[in-house]
Amino acid sequence: MDNPLGAEQQVPFGVLTGINFSVLNDTEAEKVSVLSIESANEVTDSRLGMPNPTSQCPTCGAKDSRSCEGHFGVIKFPFTILHPYFIAETAQVLNRICPGCKSVKHTKVKGAVSKQSCRYCNGSFRESYPKMIFKVSSDDVFGKTAIIVEVVEKVLRKSPNKSSGENLAADYWDIIPRDVQLDESSMKPTKRVLSHAQVYHMLKDVDPQFIKESAIFKKNPLFLNCFLVTPNSHRVAEYGQHVVFDDRTRILKKMVDFRGTANELSSRVLDGLKSTKIRAEKPSTPEYGSSGNSTSGLRHIKELLLGKRSDHAFRMVIVGDPNIKLSEIGVPRHIAERLQISEHLNSWNWEKLNTCSNLRILERGEIYVRRKDQLVAVNNMGKLQIGDLVHRPLNDGDVVLINRPPSIHQHSFIALSVKVLPVNSVLSINPLVCSPFRGDFDGDCIHGYVPQSIDSRAELQELVALDKQLINGQSGRNLLSLGQDSLTAAHLVVEDGVLLSLRQMQQLQMFCPNQLQFPAIAKASFAKATSPDHFFWSGKQLFSLLLPPDFDYVFPENDVHISKGELLSSSDMSNWLRDADGNLIQGLVKHCQEKSIDFLHSAQNVLCEWLSMRGLSVSLSDLYLSSDSSSRKNMIGEVSYGLQEAERISHIKLLMVDSHQDFLIGTEEGLDSVDFGAEHMCREKQKSAALSRVFASAFKQVFWDIQNLVYQYASKENSLLAMLKAGSKGNLLRLVQHSMCLGLQHSLVPLAFRLPHELSCAAWNDHKASASTDIPECSGRYIPSATIGSSYLSGLNPLECFVHSVTARDISFSDNADLPGTLNRRLMFFMRDLYIGYDGTVRNAYGNQLIQFSYGIDDTAGSSKATDGSLRDSTYDRRAMGCQPVGSLAACAISEAAYTAIVLKMLDIVSWHSNLIVQKVLECGVKKKSGDKTASLYLSKKLGRWTHGFEYAALEVQSHLERLLFSDIVSTSMIVFSEKACSRKHTCPWEMTKRRRIRVQSIIDALDMNWKSASARSKTDLPKLQIKRVNCSVAEMQKENSATFCIAVKVVKCSKNPAVEIDNIRDMVIPFLLGTVVKGFLEFKKVDILWKDGPKMSRSHRSSSGELYLRVFMSENCERRRFWSAIKENCLEIMEIIDWERSHPDDIHDLTSAFGIDVARKHFLTTLMSAISDIGKPTLPEHLLLTADCLSATGEFVALNVKGLAEQRKRTSVSSPFMQACFANPADCLIKAAKKGVTDDLQGSVDALSWGKTPSIGTGGAFDIIYSGKGQELSKPEDIYKLLGSHVSSSEQNVKVNVPGEHDFIFDKCIPRPVCTSGEIFLKGRKNLEISKLILRKFITLKDILRLSRAMKYMLHNYPINRRLSEVDKSIAMMALYFHPRRNEKMGTGAREIKIGYHSEHDKARCFTLVRTDGTVEDFSYHKCIHHALEEIAPQRAKPYQLKWLSERIPKAVD
Repeated sequence: MDNPLGAEQQVPFGVLTGINFSVLNDTEAEKVSVLSIESANEVTDSRLGMPNPTSQCPTCGAKDSRSCEGHFGVIKFPFTILHPYFIAETAQVLNRICPGCKSVKHTKVKGAVSKQSCRYCNGSFRESYPKMIFKVSSDDVFGKTAIIVEVVEKVLRKSPNKSSGENLAADYWDIIPRDVQLDESSMKPTKRVLSHAQVYHMLKDVDPQFIKESAIFKKNPLFLNCFLVTPNSHRVAEYGQHVVFDDRTRILKKMVDFRGTANELSSRVLDGLKSTKIRAEKPSTPEYGSSGNSTSGLRHIKELLLGKRSDHAFRMVIVGDPNIKLSEIGVPRHIAERLQISEHLNSWNWEKLNTCSNLRILERGEIYVRRKDQLVAVNNMGKLQIGDLVHRPLNDGDVVLINRPPSIHQHSFIALSVKVLPVNSVLSINPLVCSPFRGDFDGDCIHGYVPQSIDSRAELQELVALDKQLINGQSGRNLLSLGQDSLTAAHLVVEDGVLLSLRQMQQLQMFCPNQLQFPAIAKASFAKATSPDHFFWSGKQLFSLLLPPDFDYVFPENDVHISKGELLSSSDMSNWLRDADGNLIQGLVKHCQEKSIDFLHSAQNVLCEWLSMRGLSVSLSDLYLSSDSSSRKNMIGEVSYGLQEAERISHIKLLMVDSHQDFLIGTEEGLDSVDFGAEHMCREKQKSAALSRVFASAFKQVFWDIQNLVYQYASKENSLLAMLKAGSKGNLLRLVQHSMCLGLQHSLVPLAFRLPHELSCAAWNDHKASASTDIPECSGRYIPSATIGSSYLSGLNPLECFVHSVTARDISFSDNADLPGTLNRRLMFFMRDLYIGYDGTVRNAYGNQLIQFSYGIDDTAGSSKATDGSLRDSTYDRRAMGCQPVGSLAACAISEAAYTAIVLKMLDIVSWHSNLIVQKVLECGVKKKSGDKTASLYLSKKLGRWTHGFEYAALEVQSHLERLLFSDIVSTSMIVFSEKACSRKHTCPWEMTKRRRIRVQSIIDALDMNWKSASARSKTDLPKLQIKRVNCSVAEMQKENSATFCIAVKVVKCSKNPAVEIDNIRDMVIPFLLGTVVKGFLEFKKVDILWKDGPKMSRSHRSSSGELYLRVFMSENCERRRFWSAIKENCLEIMEIIDWERSHPDDIHDLTSAFGIDVARKHFLTTLMSAISDIGKPTLPEHLLLTADCLSATGEFVALNVKGLAEQRKRTSVSSPFMQACFANPADCLIKAAKKGVTDDLQGSVDALSWGKTPSIGTGGAFDIIYSGKGQELSKPEDIYKLLGSHVSSSEQNVKVNVPGEHDFIFDKCIPRPVCTSGEIFLKGRKNLEISKLILRKFITLKDILRLSRAMKYMLHNYPINRRLSEVDKSIAMMALYFHPRRNEKMGTGAREIKIGYHSEHDKARCFTLVRTDGTVEDFSYHKCIHHALEEIAPQRAKPYQLKWLSERIPKAVD
């Protein structure tokens, strides 16, 4: 509004109801173009719009780009080409017809004449006229714009004595005319590249009806004769005096006056289509020194359609100001003066706007106001009129919407009240409001938006104001709480021993809402008893002054008890003051709702004032924890011992891993050969991510005891400890790292080197020396992991500093922010349009699809508990409102948990691992041809009767299922040739076979059975083998600690050619035998024994319950569809020890197939809840329930990706190409929709916001007001049509006025809309209703009857025959039917619908036809209805009406 225009540009206005996608044809291209381009220079002609060298558009006369949107041109081709978009479809059509007779193949009838005359159809000529196959060319052949025809090779292979193409008939290719543009001399005899003219020749004789039957070719052009040139503004950019052209302009110039072949032209046309902004994937490089257009296809969609600009917005840095209220935001005065807000002039605000407008008139000379949708210049206040829309500066009390990106949770948008401050550069908010924005005061910026309409301001105040968002929509807890200094002060003030004098209490009482209580202590003295120095109040009394007098609260975990607003007891723990479930603020919100904000503001003022009286400072001495050097020395000694103990226990855990258990069953000699050294264990754990994770988990459990030493050695006066206990700043791990030790430095990012156990320069040099001489044992990828015993306070040596930097590099926010962002974006596209209907169901705006029968109710999933296991109080639950966008709230809640995992990853690697599990669960087991499938097997509860029953059973199941190949136990294989025998020898370690309980004879039997089975199946003669155990060689027996045996494989009949025999043994026999399964089953390559934790316990109970279970991995030899069936079939022998009710395949699709969608949904919920619970961010179960129901709405889970969304839309028969284009691959989605001629009804929120419509959810949701029609008497006379017409049905909002000829006959010219939109409801109220004439004449006038007559006549003559009336028009007809003299007879059992039909007795005479609920049909005349109504309302008009319309003559329409 700083530079208003006197004249406003007129733009067309309309309501967009849908978008029809289609491929542009030649006629449309020439119609929209203003220039036929005949030379290359005309591609940038000035007639195509701005920018151009003339600085003016000759076509429209505009002088800048804002006034000229540009104009199109057209390039006409010298010959017709196939449309590049339909090359593949054209090849499919050619494959469906006979190339000789051009008849459709599937319509051929056996014995028909055409089959005998056409040699390409006649099977007897198949050798000379084999079948042709048409396909699209490759990238190197005209860039996939040509069609290639090839001869089927199977027919040619039947004649091995002839070369390729010799058995073809001489006239085989004669059906394809020669083209001078093609050089056929270089073509193969069995392959041709067709020109576009040859394709046209082959299609011209095909039945046109057959081509039109294809949905692709019904409306789309198959051939192309011209190409549309986009305006200059799309391709040309100005940089000062220079004009820069993009790549598409150069491609267009190559099409003008083209001299090559049709195939080459088609290739260039395809390049032009690919060079559009919607397809661009890489930034273009303009000729002038600028970065050019860097938008990709998706980014172009976002900037062009999704991104909305507003002049009423601001962005500034924020600072904290505890002196302003929580619901306020401090705006600098000069910013408030520049921001404008619109307000309608009325008698109430006349004085305020008068002052404001006078100042602006004095400053600028005139102002512009909007009057009746027109801008009007005003230079005198006397010219203002009531109702004018005036823009004024931002003042105190105005509402603005505040946001801090990234907006990944519900409460990142909050409406605050403006408080204009005399500052210059920054915005100010109360520090307690920082937590919903996830920000602080280190330079963070927030965005503000000034609402311009009364509706938007009302929505902000009622929906997103701070007092309307007191409950966190993600966790169900309080959104705001004490923080920073106020939380520390609250923790300290309620401690025992805190006393305040009278002067202090009087100073603090200024900020308290309640009166001062009696002192807790009155000191006895000889002085005057009223001396102020003899009275003291406790800190608990001060805190009680902040609480409501009728407030009762109990928090048993911290021994907190509040009765009638008085704090009676509390411990030194502060969970009840923080964000724990059931905390004090949560209780206050429950008790006093919006007034809890006043408590927080008062508490902040009082507590910060008390803290300034008491004093609190932090220094380096607080990092030493201990008060004296000897105590600190003892603490460091305990830390050192604790680290050694943690490493020892972690190493024991590593030894219990399956791959390290061989020594446990070995001999004493074998035990001595195992290296238990710390350096060896350090090397082993860095080889595998799984081992590294096991080590980290075990180390963490012991390291917790080290962290607890802080509370043992730190003094009570330690400020860091006070803030830590209060929970206002920092965390225990950070304090330990600063004062004690850094502990385990662990990462999952692989490196090309490993770290030594001891982190010192000498150890590193020794490590490098040994690494250069040792044989490499790993593939060059190590998982870095090391323990640092030093702290930040004591300092780190260079190697420790390097290790800390390397292991911490992958935990930065910037490296991992894409995961929660990706989840948020995908969840939003899936769930953004889910809302609660007014009937309580959850529906999708696309197609009104039902998602849930009732929001948030699921008895099987334990909906009474949140993901953190805490019980939810039903009084905290906000009652769901109609049209509430619950899908967006659920998407925000889950993505916020993922975002939290990134922050927690710096402290806990388990949280980040849980984040990856959340992503994996939401992907719903994407169907891939490659990739491992797994299944989880749970053990029977009956095994708990025996000691270690579960452990033995797990080992039994693992030994039974897991495959053991012969190659796994073979250490050496050799071929021995002698005159006596052809033999092969294997050497096998005995420990492996002993651990797997395998006998030598069973190995021999497995090898023999497998070879005989292969010989029986083989079509060739395989040698006969004899397999047996033999004594090993003397050299092998003399080896130390040898525990081996040998198996000899003898060929019974040796070949006469020893060389061939050796080759067969080496290439066929040995590999086959090595792949033999000697134990287990071939379908399962691995079975792991895992531990599953039970429900989480509190920190005081660190031991948690759980159970063993097994995870079975599918091998490459198992058919993916039969994986679960194979498990059940092969577990028949151990069926009793497996709990089959809980065992399941891990793939959600297999689970659905095996047990049904209900079981799969429950498993999905359980897994998702477990993963989010591990992150530590409590999430309400209704969000997870809605996510599960959304992904499984079609009866089968779909993946949370592009393919999953497309599959779900296809199954629900919903067309949403625009929304899918905004999700991913915009060019492919829109082109596919255009080829199919799809119509997008723009039902979703993204569609509505992009195209200027109101979304159909939230406050824009549709609703109906249903009039019961019971006939109550009104207190005063009313115009019934005015009363009923004051409501417009929700389904008819924003409709345009239809013109005759359109097939939408909702009538809104002749009569207002009645309230009742349902004929059934109308019948129930009026079928047996008898109303006296006096009452009717009181509410219905003659004008009403005449308007009803005109409405009925309009419907009768404008609806097509047999077309049923719309709901609104049906209600009008039912109102007229009420006045019919035989209405009860006409209605019968009730009206189902009303149609327009022909009268049975009068030829081609229209009438109203009523279809009853029982299926019978009855016609009625609306003239009789009007005549009877006139008899009731205006008897003097009834007789003339009867003579005119109810005479005995035959009417043209029986009305």
